[in-house]
Formats: sequence, structure tokens, C-alpha cells
Amino acid sequence: MPLPITCGADAFVALLNHNQSDFIFLNSGTDTFPIQEAITRFEAQGVSVPQLVTCPDELVAISAAHGHYLLSRQPQTVLVHVDAGTMQLGGGLHNAQRARAAMVLCAGTAPLTIEDEMAGHRDLWIHWIQDQTDQSMAVRGYCKWTYELRRNESIHHVMNRAFQVASSEPGGPTYLTLPREVLMEPVQNLRMPAVLQPVTLPDASPDVLRPIAEALAQAQYPLVITGSTGRHTDAVATLTSLAECIGAPVVTATASCLNISTAHPLWAGISPNEHLKEADVVLILDCDVPYIPANVIPRADARIFWLDSDPLKATMPLFTFPADFRLQVDTSKTLSGLLSALEDTLTTEDRDRHNRRAETLAEKHTDQRSALRQTAQDQASQSLITPAWLIRCVDQALGQDVIVMDETVTNARFAHSMLTRTQPGTWFTSGGASLGWALGACIGAKLAAPERTVVALVGDGTFMFGCPTAALWTAAEHKTPFLTVILNNQMHFATKRSWLMHYPEGTAKQTNRFPGVDLSPSPDFARLAQSCHAYGEQVDDPKALPEALNRGLEAVAAGQAAVLDVRIQRP
Repeated sequence: MPLPITCGADAFVALLNHNQSDFIFLNSGTDTFPIQEAITRFEAQGVSVPQLVTCPDELVAISAAHGHYLLSRQPQTVLVHVDAGTMQLGGGLHNAQRARAAMVLCAGTAPLTIEDEMAGHRDLWIHWIQDQTDQSMAVRGYCKWTYELRRNESIHHVMNRAFQVASSEPGGPTYLTLPREVLMEPVQNLRMPAVLQPVTLPDASPDVLRPIAEALAQAQYPLVITGSTGRHTDAVATLTSLAECIGAPVVTATASCLNISTAHPLWAGISPNEHLKEADVVLILDCDVPYIPANVIPRADARIFWLDSDPLKATMPLFTFPADFRLQVDTSKTLSGLLSALEDTLTTEDRDRHNRRAETLAEKHTDQRSALRQTAQDQASQSLITPAWLIRCVDQALGQDVIVMDETVTNARFAHSMLTRTQPGTWFTSGGASLGWALGACIGAKLAAPERTVVALVGDGTFMFGCPTAALWTAAEHKTPFLTVILNNQMHFATKRSWLMHYPEGTAKQTNRFPGVDLSPSPDFARLAQSCHAYGEQVDDPKALPEALNRGLEAVAAGQAAVLDVRIQRP
């Protein structure tokens, strides 16, 4: 049924439909109700419209949009209120920017009229204090495009443009402000022009790829460093085949998704240090920070080829990693051409050399994983739960089709080295540095893939950052159950770790006093979960952990969110 358009808010909703935006992740205010009224009226008339997903905190809303995009690859819509709601997006906006998560962020503004000149005029005292000189300024550095809707005569152009810019590679957030008067203004004859197609990145020509293929073929120790190539799930198999061709270890530095199976013998973890010292040819794919120059740098004679949707990193003011060659391409397309060129280039001698190296790396990979698992198993009988044993139990409990949102922070080394993920699109991080993402992301992922099991792995600080009461309420209200496993060490260990790194013999170390780090006594997260309609359980005994994980997963399968507060050793 076509939408009966009467006002700007109706047109806004109709254009969301037009751009295939199925959800509005909403944190409402006194400026969003025209859109809520439009949706309510359309639903009463049996018209299909985007589903409102009520999020009692803006961070949950933007993180949910981010999580949905990771699975659907469709730009999502977030609606918040004026300057206050915009500012509350906070770190979630940073994460969306760095993860290149396409979304259209919408916010109201203080009404434009003071008396009763137009419907939607100012009628509350807050309409003066919410009026900012430049509301968009706060987010302009994080968004690809900002705009204020000024006239409904151009709303179709504005909305199509917002979605086009957000979804064009490299993707990212756009920001649109919506005055109340414009939303409530009568509209006639809304135009529905064709959706503006996003700009796609090209494939590289064979002539461009041939020198790269030749260098990789002739390399004595090639290395692949990637970050987000696996966002295109079909690229994972191609990248894996390419690595196998040249016997190259694949490091997932600053990874935001699964780029190669962690069970594959050429997967080399998250640190390139060991391999970068030896590599004579380095292929960097879709990576923001391939290594830390203070810790390791490439060989002086190493040849470095950088293929990326954003090789310049213009939004990072100080970005000076060297490369012999940079190419802005869609790696999911380009890797196929590079693999083909490589197979044509490899000599029998090259293949033998690469196969020998691959065999050596495979043996090392097997030995390392076996040692890690044995160490974890040995810790099962200790009095306290260790991070290694916890991740080992999680690994045994989860099927390979389970979607994992990983925000383990200082325990990431255990998650990366011990959590087996073999299927593309089953493991994600925020792609940024702001904590509190995983809970909201699980809600969005569950909306995008309702038949899948979704799990968040978080620290206790991260759990609190994630607005758990808002997130768990949203999960219950919108039937998006997920399991949260808290690695609760009762401290902000990231701060303590950096502190000790730079002051190894400082006063804090000598007195064993680290103010601002301790989070004990820990809140009763299990009881908090129960108060928010979720299953909650605290786990202290290593032997009880496997069954507790099963109970949590059973609760999720029955339609209830679950939180396991796992008290682990304090570092």
C-alpha cells in the first residue's frame, strides 16, 4: 500500500522505505514525535514502515545500528534528539567512523520559530537552551556528510544523498538535522526519484597487479597484514587461497572482522612483530595500523604494497606508515585478480619454496595452539578462573555459526589465540577504541540475523560502559536475546598496563597503589541482569564454568537475554 503523504515527517518515513531502511534505532525527545506520529498512523493503516527500535540510551542505538550493518551491509538509520542526543552518541560515533559502518544519523534541532507562526514552534523552556550555534560541529569531524533539512521541496534529494554518501566506499556515518517545523509542514506531491547508487571502488587492472604478483612470487618471506578485508565475506576464501599460494603468514592487526579462519595454519595472530622483522615483501590489506613503529619496523629493503578502501587515511592527521605502492580499491574484487596473476607468475621453484615455508608455519601454528589449550586445561583445577580457561570453555561451548562481538580489550590476546572462528562473518570488534559497543551491537546483529545465536565477550568495565540496563531492556522489548560473558577482573587493567609500561619502577608499582583503576567491590551484574528481565548468574568456580555457559546459551535459545558474570583472576 502506498504511503499517504501529508507532512514532512510522512515524507521522511516514506524515503526511509525508499532507501530500504528497515529499522529506526530511536532515542526519542520533544523533537522526534512527528516521525513517531507518522509511523504510528501508517501502522494503524496497515502500511509497512521501518520498525522503531526503542533504545533508552543513544550509545545502545548507534551500536545497534553498527551491529546490524556488520551483518546486513545495509546502511541503518539512527534517530536521536537535538544537541543532547547527538552528544550522547559519543564514543559510538567514533567506533562507527573507524569501522566505516554506514548509517544515517538523524537528530532534531531547536524549533526555528518562537511564537505560533508555524506548527512545531517553541513551546518549552528547553528549546532555548538546546539551541546551539552549530549543532553539527560536534560530529562533523566524524561524519562523511552533514546537512540540515531546510525545505520539504528537496527532502527527496536530501534523504537519497544521505544514504548514498553513507554507503559509498569507504562507508561511514552521515548526519542530518530535522527541524520540527519542517517535519510538521504540509507536503503535497512527494517525488520519489530513483535511489542514488553508492560509489563503488574499482578493481585493479592486470597491469597494476602484475608487479605485486611478481614480488610476492619471488619473495623469500612474504607477509600479509590485514584488518577488515573480511567485511566482504566472499573475500575470506580468496585471501586464504592467496596466502596458501605463497606460504605467507596472515596477521589480523587492528582487525574488525574475521579475515581468515583462526584454525588455518597460516593464521598468525594479531601481532606482526615476529614476522615483520623477517619479511622481504609485505602485503597490507584494509588495515589502519599495521604495526607499532616504537616496537617494530619493516626491514629497510622490504617492499610494501598497500591495497585498501582508504589507503590515505585522511581522517587520521598523523599517518606516515611507508609503502612502495598504495592503491585505493575494493579488495574483495582485487584479490581475485591478484591471485590469478600470482598463479600465472609462480615457477615450480617458487611453489616449492613457499610450500616448505607453509609446512613450517603449519607445524608452529599447531604446536602453539596445542600448548595454549593444554595450559588452559591445566588451569581448570585452580581455585580461581583464569582468562585462558574461560576462553577455552567459551570456545568449546560455541558452534561455528555463532556470531561473536568481541570487546575483551586487555584479554584480547586470549580471545584471539584460543577462540576458534572458521566461518566468515562470525567474529567482529568495534573497529574503534571506545568501549561499550558490544551490547548494543548484539541487538543490531540479532535483528539482522534473528535465527543466529549472538554472544558478547566483554570486560567488567566494558559492560558498565555499554549501558547494560538500557541494552538489556531493549533486548527484552524487541526480542533480541543474546549472551553476555563478562571477564570480570574488577579493574581497568588497560590503564594499569599502560601505567606500568611507562613507569615500571614508579611510585604506584613500589606502593602497589593504582588510584582510579580499582573497580572492586564489583557490582552484582547477575542481579542487575535479572532486574532487566535477563537470565543472570555469577560464576567463581572454574569447574562450574562449562555448565554455566550451557545454561546461558539455553536461556538465549528460549528467548531471554543472559549475562554470565565470570570472576577471573586479577592481573
